Amino acid sequence: MTNSITDIFLNIVCPSLGTIMASAMFAAPITSLKKAISRGSLEELNPTPWAFMTGNCLGWVAYSVVTQNMFVLVSNAPGLILSIWLNMGAAKLQYQEMYRSRYHGDNSLFLRNEEEEDSNEFSEDANSSGSHTYIPVPSCTSHEHWVIGIITIWMIVLTVACFGPLSDVERANLIGIVVNVNLVVFYGAPLSTIKNVLRSRNSVSIHRKTLATGFLNSFFWLAYGIALMDMVILVPNASGFLLSVIQIILCIAFPRSDIEYRVEHGVEEQLVNDANESQDEGSTSGGSHVEML
Repeated sequence: MTNSITDIFLNIVCPSLGTIMASAMFAAPITSLKKAISRGSLEELNPTPWAFMTGNCLGWVAYSVVTQNMFVLVSNAPGLILSIWLNMGAAKLQYQEMYRSRYHGDNSLFLRNEEEEDSNEFSEDANSSGSHTYIPVPSCTSHEHWVIGIITIWMIVLTVACFGPLSDVERANLIGIVVNVNLVVFYGAPLSTIKNVLRSRNSVSIHRKTLATGFLNSFFWLAYGIALMDMVILVPNASGFLLSVIQIILCIAFPRSDIEYRVEHGVEEQLVNDANESQDEGSTSGGSHVEML
Protein backbone atom coordinates (compact mmCIF):
# COMPACT_ATOMS: atom_id res chain seq x y z
CA MET A 1 0.00 0.00 0.00
CA THR A 2 2.82 2.39 0.92
CA ASN A 3 4.69 1.62 -2.29
CA SER A 4 1.52 2.24 -4.27
CA ILE A 5 1.02 5.68 -2.71
CA THR A 6 4.68 6.54 -3.29
CA ASP A 7 4.47 5.46 -6.92
CA ILE A 8 1.36 7.57 -7.48
CA PHE A 9 3.02 10.58 -5.87
CA LEU A 10 6.28 10.26 -7.83
CA ASN A 11 4.88 9.20 -11.19
CA ILE A 12 1.63 11.18 -11.37
CA VAL A 13 1.39 13.91 -8.71
CA CYS A 14 4.95 15.24 -9.07
CA PRO A 15 4.98 15.58 -12.87
CA SER A 16 1.45 17.05 -12.81
CA LEU A 17 2.48 19.72 -10.33
CA GLY A 18 5.74 20.17 -12.23
CA THR A 19 3.73 20.89 -15.37
CA ILE A 20 1.82 23.64 -13.57
CA MET A 21 4.99 25.15 -12.12
CA ALA A 22 6.74 25.03 -15.50
CA SER A 23 3.91 26.98 -17.10
CA ALA A 24 4.05 29.55 -14.29
CA MET A 25 7.82 29.88 -14.70
CA PHE A 26 7.60 30.36 -18.47
CA ALA A 27 4.85 32.97 -17.97
CA ALA A 28 6.91 35.03 -15.52
CA PRO A 29 8.34 37.45 -18.18
CA ILE A 30 4.90 38.31 -19.64
CA THR A 31 4.32 41.32 -17.37
CA SER A 32 7.85 42.64 -17.92
CA LEU A 33 7.50 42.46 -21.71
CA LYS A 34 4.09 44.12 -21.63
CA LYS A 35 5.57 47.02 -19.67
CA ALA A 36 8.49 47.24 -22.10
CA ILE A 37 6.13 47.31 -25.09
CA SER A 38 4.00 50.03 -23.48
CA ARG A 39 7.06 52.26 -23.00
CA GLY A 40 8.57 51.29 -26.36
CA SER A 41 11.95 50.18 -25.03
CA LEU A 42 13.57 47.12 -23.45
CA GLU A 43 15.74 49.32 -21.21
CA GLU A 44 17.37 46.94 -18.69
CA LEU A 45 15.28 43.91 -19.73
CA ASN A 46 17.53 41.15 -21.11
CA PRO A 47 15.66 39.12 -23.76
CA THR A 48 18.50 36.71 -24.64
CA PRO A 49 17.27 33.93 -22.29
CA TRP A 50 14.00 33.92 -24.24
CA ALA A 51 15.85 32.73 -27.34
CA PHE A 52 17.29 29.84 -25.32
CA MET A 53 13.84 29.27 -23.84
CA THR A 54 12.65 28.51 -27.37
CA GLY A 55 15.47 26.02 -27.87
CA ASN A 56 14.89 24.52 -24.43
CA CYS A 57 11.16 23.95 -24.95
CA LEU A 58 11.68 22.74 -28.51
CA GLY A 59 14.24 20.21 -27.29
CA TRP A 60 12.01 18.92 -24.51
CA VAL A 61 9.04 18.61 -26.87
CA ALA A 62 11.22 16.53 -29.20
CA TYR A 63 12.44 14.47 -26.24
CA SER A 64 8.84 13.83 -25.15
CA VAL A 65 7.95 12.58 -28.63
CA VAL A 66 10.89 10.16 -28.71
CA THR A 67 10.27 8.88 -25.18
CA GLN A 68 6.44 9.06 -25.45
CA ASN A 69 6.27 11.11 -22.24
CA MET A 70 3.06 13.15 -22.11
CA PHE A 71 4.04 15.04 -18.96
CA VAL A 72 7.19 16.46 -20.58
CA LEU A 73 5.20 17.41 -23.67
CA VAL A 74 2.42 19.23 -21.79
CA SER A 75 4.87 21.11 -19.56
CA ASN A 76 6.96 22.47 -22.45
CA ALA A 77 4.55 22.94 -25.39
CA PRO A 78 2.94 26.07 -23.85
CA GLY A 79 6.41 27.46 -23.12
CA LEU A 80 7.42 26.94 -26.75
CA ILE A 81 4.39 28.88 -27.98
CA LEU A 82 4.89 31.62 -25.39
CA SER A 83 8.60 31.97 -26.21
CA ILE A 84 7.69 32.80 -29.82
CA TRP A 85 5.63 35.77 -28.62
CA LEU A 86 8.38 36.87 -26.23
CA ASN A 87 11.01 36.75 -28.97
CA MET A 88 8.78 38.61 -31.43
CA GLY A 89 8.20 41.35 -28.86
CA ALA A 90 11.91 41.64 -28.10
CA ALA A 91 12.80 41.88 -31.79
CA LYS A 92 10.21 44.62 -32.36
CA LEU A 93 11.53 46.65 -29.46
CA GLN A 94 15.14 46.24 -30.55
CA TYR A 95 14.23 47.42 -34.05
CA GLN A 96 12.48 50.48 -32.61
CA GLU A 97 15.57 51.28 -30.55
CA MET A 98 17.81 50.96 -33.61
CA TYR A 99 15.47 53.19 -35.60
CA ARG A 100 15.45 55.88 -32.93
CA SER A 101 19.22 55.81 -32.50
CA ARG A 102 19.78 56.11 -36.28
CA TYR A 103 17.26 58.82 -37.08
CA HIS A 104 16.77 60.85 -33.94
CA GLY A 105 19.14 59.82 -31.19
CA ASP A 106 16.60 60.10 -28.37
CA ASN A 107 13.44 58.40 -27.11
CA SER A 108 11.18 59.79 -29.83
CA LEU A 109 9.79 57.08 -32.08
CA PHE A 110 9.46 59.18 -35.25
CA LEU A 111 11.58 61.99 -36.63
CA ARG A 112 9.52 65.06 -37.49
CA ASN A 113 10.15 68.74 -38.06
CA GLU A 114 7.78 71.22 -36.53
CA GLU A 115 6.73 72.38 -40.01
CA GLU A 116 5.89 68.84 -41.22
CA GLU A 117 2.29 67.80 -40.87
CA ASP A 118 2.57 64.14 -41.75
CA SER A 119 5.11 61.45 -42.61
CA ASN A 120 4.53 61.76 -46.37
CA GLU A 121 5.43 65.44 -46.35
CA PHE A 122 8.47 64.61 -44.24
CA SER A 123 9.68 62.03 -46.75
CA GLU A 124 9.19 64.39 -49.69
CA ASP A 125 10.96 67.28 -47.96
CA ALA A 126 13.82 65.05 -46.88
CA ASN A 127 14.36 63.72 -50.37
CA SER A 128 14.01 67.10 -52.11
CA SER A 129 15.93 69.34 -49.74
CA GLY A 130 18.55 66.88 -48.65
CA SER A 131 18.29 68.19 -45.08
CA HIS A 132 18.02 64.65 -43.72
CA THR A 133 20.50 61.87 -44.34
CA TYR A 134 19.11 58.40 -44.86
CA ILE A 135 20.98 55.81 -42.80
CA PRO A 136 19.94 52.20 -43.49
CA VAL A 137 18.68 50.28 -40.47
CA PRO A 138 19.78 46.61 -40.26
CA SER A 139 17.02 44.26 -41.32
CA CYS A 140 17.85 41.77 -38.55
CA THR A 141 18.26 42.61 -34.88
CA SER A 142 20.79 41.00 -32.54
CA HIS A 143 18.02 39.05 -30.82
CA GLU A 144 16.83 37.65 -34.13
CA HIS A 145 20.39 36.42 -34.74
CA TRP A 146 20.21 34.50 -31.45
CA VAL A 147 16.83 32.96 -32.28
CA ILE A 148 17.81 31.99 -35.83
CA GLY A 149 21.09 30.48 -34.63
CA ILE A 150 19.45 28.39 -31.92
CA ILE A 151 16.69 27.16 -34.21
CA THR A 152 19.29 26.26 -36.85
CA ILE A 153 21.24 24.17 -34.34
CA TRP A 154 18.08 22.34 -33.31
CA MET A 155 17.11 21.67 -36.91
CA ILE A 156 20.49 20.01 -37.44
CA VAL A 157 20.17 17.96 -34.24
CA LEU A 158 16.61 16.84 -35.04
CA THR A 159 17.58 15.97 -38.62
CA VAL A 160 20.38 13.72 -37.35
CA ALA A 161 18.08 12.22 -34.70
CA CYS A 162 15.30 11.47 -37.19
CA PHE A 163 17.23 10.34 -40.25
CA GLY A 164 20.51 9.10 -38.77
CA PRO A 165 21.17 5.39 -38.15
CA LEU A 166 20.25 5.65 -34.47
CA SER A 167 18.14 3.55 -32.14
CA ASP A 168 15.33 5.07 -30.09
CA VAL A 169 17.57 5.15 -27.01
CA GLU A 170 20.37 6.85 -28.95
CA ARG A 171 17.92 9.41 -30.33
CA ALA A 172 16.64 10.18 -26.84
CA ASN A 173 20.20 10.50 -25.50
CA LEU A 174 21.25 12.81 -28.34
CA ILE A 175 18.31 15.15 -27.85
CA GLY A 176 18.65 14.94 -24.07
CA ILE A 177 22.33 15.93 -24.12
CA VAL A 178 21.72 18.92 -26.40
CA VAL A 179 18.71 20.14 -24.42
CA ASN A 180 20.77 19.97 -21.21
CA VAL A 181 23.50 22.04 -22.84
CA ASN A 182 20.78 24.54 -23.74
CA LEU A 183 19.88 24.76 -20.04
CA VAL A 184 23.34 26.07 -19.16
CA VAL A 185 22.20 29.56 -20.18
CA PHE A 186 19.26 29.41 -17.79
CA TYR A 187 21.60 28.37 -15.02
CA GLY A 188 23.99 31.16 -15.94
CA ALA A 189 21.38 33.81 -15.04
CA PRO A 190 20.99 32.69 -11.40
CA LEU A 191 24.78 32.45 -11.06
CA SER A 192 25.19 36.09 -12.10
CA THR A 193 22.35 37.05 -9.73
CA ILE A 194 24.03 35.23 -6.85
CA LYS A 195 27.25 37.12 -7.59
CA ASN A 196 25.44 40.47 -7.49
CA VAL A 197 23.73 39.63 -4.19
CA LEU A 198 27.01 38.64 -2.55
CA ARG A 199 28.68 41.82 -3.79
CA SER A 200 25.88 44.22 -2.77
CA ARG A 201 24.72 42.21 0.27
CA ASN A 202 21.15 42.87 -0.89
CA SER A 203 18.80 40.34 -2.48
CA VAL A 204 16.65 42.86 -4.34
CA SER A 205 17.89 41.50 -7.69
CA ILE A 206 16.34 38.08 -6.97
CA HIS A 207 12.84 37.93 -8.46
CA ARG A 208 10.72 36.21 -5.80
CA LYS A 209 8.01 34.94 -8.14
CA THR A 210 10.49 33.37 -10.53
CA LEU A 211 12.45 31.91 -7.61
CA ALA A 212 9.33 30.33 -6.06
CA THR A 213 8.07 28.81 -9.31
CA GLY A 214 11.56 27.65 -10.28
CA PHE A 215 12.10 26.03 -6.87
CA LEU A 216 8.84 24.10 -7.00
CA ASN A 217 9.27 23.23 -10.67
CA SER A 218 12.76 21.76 -10.17
CA PHE A 219 11.66 19.90 -7.01
CA PHE A 220 8.74 18.11 -8.67
CA TRP A 221 10.69 17.25 -11.83
CA LEU A 222 13.66 16.09 -9.75
CA ALA A 223 11.37 13.69 -7.87
CA TYR A 224 9.92 12.50 -11.17
CA GLY A 225 13.42 12.02 -12.63
CA ILE A 226 14.40 9.93 -9.60
CA ALA A 227 11.27 7.79 -9.99
CA LEU A 228 12.09 7.10 -13.65
CA MET A 229 15.87 7.09 -13.06
CA ASP A 230 16.06 9.26 -16.18
CA MET A 231 19.34 11.18 -16.01
CA VAL A 232 18.21 13.61 -18.71
CA ILE A 233 15.43 14.82 -16.40
CA LEU A 234 17.19 14.23 -13.09
CA VAL A 235 20.53 16.01 -13.58
CA PRO A 236 19.37 19.45 -14.81
CA ASN A 237 16.57 19.66 -12.26
CA ALA A 238 18.92 18.67 -9.45
CA SER A 239 21.14 21.59 -10.47
CA GLY A 240 18.16 23.94 -10.70
CA PHE A 241 16.91 22.84 -7.28
CA LEU A 242 20.35 23.46 -5.73
CA LEU A 243 20.57 26.95 -7.25
CA SER A 244 17.08 27.75 -5.97
CA VAL A 245 18.01 26.68 -2.45
CA ILE A 246 21.12 28.87 -2.58
CA GLN A 247 19.04 31.88 -3.66
CA ILE A 248 16.48 31.26 -0.89
CA ILE A 249 19.31 31.25 1.67
CA LEU A 250 20.61 34.52 0.20
CA CYS A 251 17.15 36.09 0.45
CA ILE A 252 17.08 35.24 4.14
CA ALA A 253 20.68 36.30 4.80
CA PHE A 254 20.53 39.52 2.76
CA PRO A 255 16.97 40.93 2.82
CA ARG A 256 16.27 43.63 0.29
CA SER A 257 15.96 47.24 1.46
CA ASP A 258 12.74 49.23 1.29
CA ILE A 259 14.13 51.75 -1.22
CA GLU A 260 15.21 49.06 -3.69
CA TYR A 261 11.90 47.27 -3.18
CA ARG A 262 10.05 50.45 -4.13
CA VAL A 263 12.24 50.93 -7.19
CA GLU A 264 11.75 47.31 -8.26
CA HIS A 265 7.98 47.61 -8.11
CA GLY A 266 7.85 50.99 -9.83
CA VAL A 267 6.74 52.98 -6.76
CA GLU A 268 9.39 55.66 -7.29
CA GLU A 269 8.44 55.97 -10.95
CA GLN A 270 4.78 56.39 -10.00
CA LEU A 271 5.69 59.11 -7.51
CA VAL A 272 7.64 60.95 -10.18
CA ASN A 273 4.75 60.67 -12.63
CA ASP A 274 2.29 61.95 -10.02
CA ALA A 275 4.56 64.87 -9.22
CA ASN A 276 4.97 65.71 -12.90
CA GLU A 277 1.21 65.68 -13.36
CA SER A 278 0.82 68.00 -10.39
CA GLN A 279 3.50 70.25 -11.82
CA ASP A 280 1.71 70.41 -15.17
CA GLU A 281 -1.57 71.24 -13.50
CA GLY A 282 0.12 73.91 -11.38
CA SER A 283 1.81 75.53 -14.35
CA THR A 284 -1.43 75.76 -16.32
CA SER A 285 -3.58 76.99 -13.43
CA GLY A 286 -1.04 79.27 -11.78
CA GLY A 287 -0.60 76.91 -8.86
CA SER A 288 2.56 76.11 -6.89
CA HIS A 289 5.58 74.44 -8.49
CA VAL A 290 6.47 70.88 -7.47
CA GLU A 291 10.18 70.10 -7.31
CA MET A 292 11.46 66.54 -7.27
CA LEU A 293 14.59 66.03 -5.21
